[in-house]
Amino acid sequence: MKLNQLWKARNEKKPPQHPANTVTNESENGPWDKKRLEQLFFNCADVKIDQFKLGSEESPHVIELIYCTGLTETMQVNQFVLPRLGAILSSSESLIDLDKKLELIRLDDEQDIVSHIFSGQLLVYVEQTQLLYSMDLSKPPRREPSESNTEVSIKGPKDGFVEELAANVALIRKRLPTKSLCYEQFRVGKRSNSKVALLYIQDIASADIIQEVRERLQKIEIDAILGSSQLEKMIADYSGSLFPLLDFTGRPDYAADSLVHGRFVVIADTSPNAIIGPANLTLLLKSPEDAYFPFYYASLGILLRLIGLVLSLLLPGFWTALTAFNVEQIPYPLVATISLSRIGLPLPGPLEAVMMITMFELFREAGERLPKAVGQTVAVVGGIVVGDAAIRAGLASTTLLVVSAVTAVSSFTLVNQSLVGSVSLIRYFVLICSSVLGMYGFMISTIAIVVYLSRLESFGVPYLAPLSPITWTDFMSAITRKSWFSIDKRPSILRPKDATRRGGSK
Repeated sequence: MKLNQLWKARNEKKPPQHPANTVTNESENGPWDKKRLEQLFFNCADVKIDQFKLGSEESPHVIELIYCTGLTETMQVNQFVLPRLGAILSSSESLIDLDKKLELIRLDDEQDIVSHIFSGQLLVYVEQTQLLYSMDLSKPPRREPSESNTEVSIKGPKDGFVEELAANVALIRKRLPTKSLCYEQFRVGKRSNSKVALLYIQDIASADIIQEVRERLQKIEIDAILGSSQLEKMIADYSGSLFPLLDFTGRPDYAADSLVHGRFVVIADTSPNAIIGPANLTLLLKSPEDAYFPFYYASLGILLRLIGLVLSLLLPGFWTALTAFNVEQIPYPLVATISLSRIGLPLPGPLEAVMMITMFELFREAGERLPKAVGQTVAVVGGIVVGDAAIRAGLASTTLLVVSAVTAVSSFTLVNQSLVGSVSLIRYFVLICSSVLGMYGFMISTIAIVVYLSRLESFGVPYLAPLSPITWTDFMSAITRKSWFSIDKRPSILRPKDATRRGGSK
């Protein structure tokens, strides 16, 4: 019998009362009808329920298609779904086994129905049999892989993670086409039901670390996961840690390199960043671009970032302690220069330091909100221009402006933006202690930071390793970049199954 689509009805007006006020004895599982489906998606204007009559003119079958606009490829409905359904219904007497004749999945549970709808699936409801089926026609909004905005690629690849989990996993799989690369998927969030991917290399990563990651992912109880930052805090050893205990990246090449070293990668759906662990302080100082430059240049860059970390943390407090309390420790020519620069200033040295550091922090925050091309320029140049104006107005000294500018530039050398925020906060702690107790306060605050860092761990890996406890086999590779010819071992602090990178298992 020929295919004859008689009519396509507009969506009937939904009942005026809220479905919560409608009394029904039906359970979440059981026969479905159009009224019950309309009540289920009463407040979802983007969910459409279209009715069709397919089959023969003598005995047409009523079919209802339910889908979410924007998430479903609606063009396939008219080009593929309706003709196939019409042909099957015209030639078949029984509709019970419709899922076997077409690529459909039968649904009964209300939670499964909601999950399929908002995943972009097309639901097919057959009125005669009161059965509901699902067909994969999902086409959610997505963008093509492009260069990461947070990690600029100079010599490395230009593709970066996107908001689609499958695409992100594929970008890593393209670089590591091996069956040893394991991909486990979890569902997190009672409302969002977000997909979370755990990736690791089976014959390299420590089994104890991977099992710990699994348990932490399974224990997460939250209504919705909207980004990798939430997930990072929930699986970290200490959620309130001042320093980031996990690294993140928007570049699949860096994620693949971390997997080869024996680390794991966690990716949340709708997030363009991947979480890398276990992380320590030396890992946060490394850049993805280090792998694409000569080892001597990359090693210099790592050492400069380490110096930048120390300067951005301690320089303002150290300078304040010297100039306000321990002037006798400064050479006399420099004391004369400082004294001349402070003539006529209304503010004491510690308060002036707090004001200048806060001003540079304001410019840094403003620079992050501006377009990338002008953001850092505004943060540095703007701070210097305003600082120069403050000097001319007699509100700040030239020496402190130099100290503040060096501190700001040192913080720009850091790669991990979470670490930059931690450094900015702890800098005030050191500055306040130095302003109150002088050099004693500076030493106390420095020792407190070192003790705090030494107590941190990331999945059993000490945060200061391999510097403390010192591991000589990993020491040089932690603070420098080895040449490709000398890289033969994986970091022992990660306890890898296969510690050899040359001639090991494949």
